Amino acid sequence: MCTIYKMTGMYLFSVRFWRIAACVLVLASVCMQQAKTQTFTCDVGGLYYLCDKSTHEAVLIACQKDEGNGYVYLQDDVFVPATITVSGASMGGEGGSESSNTFAVTEIGENALAEAWAFSITFEKPSNLRVIRKRGLYDIGVSGSFALPEGLQVIEEEGLYVKSSNKATQFISKLVLPASLDSLGKSAIVLNKLQTLQFLGTTPPKCHYTEDSNPWKGTDTATPEDVEIQIPAGTDDAYNNRRGIGTYFSFFPGPAPEVPTGMEEVTGGADGSSAGPATKFLRNGQVLIFRDGRCYSLLGQEM
Repeated sequence: MCTIYKMTGMYLFSVRFWRIAACVLVLASVCMQQAKTQTFTCDVGGLYYLCDKSTHEAVLIACQKDEGNGYVYLQDDVFVPATITVSGASMGGEGGSESSNTFAVTEIGENALAEAWAFSITFEKPSNLRVIRKRGLYDIGVSGSFALPEGLQVIEEEGLYVKSSNKATQFISKLVLPASLDSLGKSAIVLNKLQTLQFLGTTPPKCHYTEDSNPWKGTDTATPEDVEIQIPAGTDDAYNNRRGIGTYFSFFPGPAPEVPTGMEEVTGGADGSSAGPATKFLRNGQVLIFRDGRCYSLLGQEM
């Protein structure tokens, strides 16, 4: 009897266990279905977004939609707003107040503007953008000075990348990176004709870095190593010591030029010159040279 009782008890336990497991699976399935319905796509101002009703955040996923080819680029000028407000119809027929239908634009999604060749990309200020996903701004055609918005924290692999094979006559010559930028992925910023790179942060961003890859080199092109680097005052050591920045760029602001604090005697002219000794002094912030009764600037111009 004891043996039969134990087996019967085990059998009852097994049945109950599987019934509970089945209920858990059903609940999980329902939750997954609800999670799926939390997101929807919409067109606002000619841009397509993936919106999440649970977080009230939106991801920019494309410039425009072509029914035959999916999401494709159809615009030269792109304006990335801080927020979008959608209609109830866009949310599956739901109503709600304007605030409940407002979503913060926090990401430029993967491949969102890839191959778009957008000639102008501007961001509303203040911006809610935090992340540029992989190839989010790949192969854009922006020219001149281009500033990424404050609040941006991450640029993923090939996030801002212009291929060397492009035949464009326009290119980004100066890039301004916000103080909020925290990290750069592999080949995150590859701009083959960049001339000036300005960091606004007092703390340099963390960089993907190996012997073979860093944020500035791609498979077919690279950001020039000798671009002018502009950094906040007093951050030279921090940037020079940051792997992936100081180990890549060759041009950093050097030490401040020597400024005399008073009058001091300097050597005469070159060998064979009859010029007499000279005195260097500071007047109104300008370094001047006094020699043979005449006063000159350091550029050799008589004052």
